[in-house]
Amino acid sequence: MTEILEAMTAPTVDGERSSSLPRRGGPKGLLPSTWLERTLRVAYVDCHGTGVETSGTLLDLYPAGPVLNVTGAKTLICWERLVLCELVED
Repeated sequence: MTEILEAMTAPTVDGERSSSLPRRGGPKGLLPSTWLERTLRVAYVDCHGTGVETSGTLLDLYPAGPVLNVTGAKTLICWERLVLCELVED
């Protein structure tokens, strides 16, 4: 069992074995795929620095942020500006 655990751990810069793998840095920035085509309540900071709250249907997820249908318009909200994203119960 010890040999298996040693084989599964990555060597560090010194060549020594680490007991745990390093954590991924930064925010994950993705919403669950089960939320696609569902209504979300979102709060974000607009380009003027004002807080905005709205709701819309989640259409897609991009590395830049989620795309929602807000009052008939496709709207991309940057992950850096997104404050709250909550699934609305049907």
